[in-house]
Amino acid sequence: MKKNTYIIVAVALMSVTACTNDLNVEPLDPTVSTDKRVYADAANYQKALNKIYSVWALSGQDGAGGSDISDLDAGNTVLFRSWFTLQEQTTDEMKNSWSDPWCLDVNGILWSTTKCEPIEGVYQRCMFVVALTNEFLKNIPNAPEEVDKERMAAEARFCRALAYYTLMDLFGIPPFITEENYSISPSQLPREELFAWIENELLAIQPALPLVGGGEYGRANQSVVDALLARMYLNAEVYTGTQRYTDCIAACNRVIASGYQLAENYAELFMADNGQNARANREIIFPVIFDGNTTQSYGMAAVILGSRSSSDFADVPAGIGGGWDGFRGTPELVYMFDYQDNANPKADEILDKRGIFYDKHRSIDITTSVTGTFTTEGWSVYKYTNLRSDGQPGSNTTFPDTDFPMFRLADIYLMYAEAVARGGQGGSMATAVQYINALRQRAYGDTSHGVTEAWLTENNYRNILDERCRELYWEGTRRTDLVRYGLFISANYLWTFKGGVLSGAGVSGRYNVFPIPTTDLSVNANLKQNEGY
Repeated sequence: MKKNTYIIVAVALMSVTACTNDLNVEPLDPTVSTDKRVYADAANYQKALNKIYSVWALSGQDGAGGSDISDLDAGNTVLFRSWFTLQEQTTDEMKNSWSDPWCLDVNGILWSTTKCEPIEGVYQRCMFVVALTNEFLKNIPNAPEEVDKERMAAEARFCRALAYYTLMDLFGIPPFITEENYSISPSQLPREELFAWIENELLAIQPALPLVGGGEYGRANQSVVDALLARMYLNAEVYTGTQRYTDCIAACNRVIASGYQLAENYAELFMADNGQNARANREIIFPVIFDGNTTQSYGMAAVILGSRSSSDFADVPAGIGGGWDGFRGTPELVYMFDYQDNANPKADEILDKRGIFYDKHRSIDITTSVTGTFTTEGWSVYKYTNLRSDGQPGSNTTFPDTDFPMFRLADIYLMYAEAVARGGQGGSMATAVQYINALRQRAYGDTSHGVTEAWLTENNYRNILDERCRELYWEGTRRTDLVRYGLFISANYLWTFKGGVLSGAGVSGRYNVFPIPTTDLSVNANLKQNEGY
């Protein structure tokens, strides 16, 4: 019986070394650690915390081919990869040419309650983070004195809050479980109540976390909390029905004041040494860390390899072998950028250097939804690479070193600008313009493409949405942005294969959230499916 696997599985996996197939019983193998064994050793608390963080990057403990959750494919359902798929492949920025049975549905915003790998991947692995965190928090009060209980508990709670934010954004009303309300059949919270819980949780843990520069790269600090709060507040009307733009500005102001700076070179933010290169990581607030030797998975590897054809590597090396011929930039993405001749765009004649594309033997338009047309239809997106800033490859030619910047300063600038434009207090239009122009100066190399205060509010704030696309494409924000603008399902904004139609079509309102997987509904009578599914 697989009842609520994400609850049961936590105990046996806390060792970070081994797991067992029968997770309901004390393991017979003495090399497998239960919570009693794990939490008897002070050093294991850090290992357990590492495990919680690692779920975004790793599918399991046994290398790229192992999965912590038995019914989820180790490669396709890495949390980062599944989340990236749902946030990007559903939008006007990306399509996927693979023949997997779920690809057509995700390309066209046509999924149903039938099992869909990326939907299952995000849901179950986020709930796995929740389970691991709950187990950690149950045990840490009894930790030896040398363990920094307050800081570690705060970091674990941040990871759980991020998981719940992801679930709230994508699924609306996931099951809600903490170390204090454990249940084998948890109930759901209304979306507005879950929002309030996440907000209160983040504010409660923030003082226990280090300031910027006082903690490790890739770990929660006080500014990471503010970055997540800013994203929540910007989208608060979607989640709760109430605007929170003033709170968004306040959170952005705190992040900006903490000392992050824009990278000088946009491309270096997405290279194999972005975690070590001081020019790049000064902008990155919170990354999902990948390392070619120690965090091997098909997460970032999928983004880099899926965007390329093997035949491209002689022309444009990427520091990694192979090519999966899958992910394509849409024509809508291509036309977001400025070229020497906008009527006849060419990838090597782009003026806005944020557009890192490859167009050899490729048409801009995509006329075939899936299966085999990648090398002829749709430009390749080469934004992410396993090459370092010195041009040398990363440490491994199969698995990249490239970290994924989940939050970075440019996004904070854009959130500030939008919140100010929409009427939030505590900021100014002049400062918002200053932030946008800083991004555009980096993109164009000069000040000739600056914007004005009027630009911020024109076209119902669409200028800012388009700028977010240019700055943040393929960074996992696009679906959430389109939902906030009321455009994700709308017939008033169409893109290639939206609604399963080449020219695009509006879709049902139910698609603003994903369905609760039937694998969970079937074993928990306390769960209700999202409306319309």
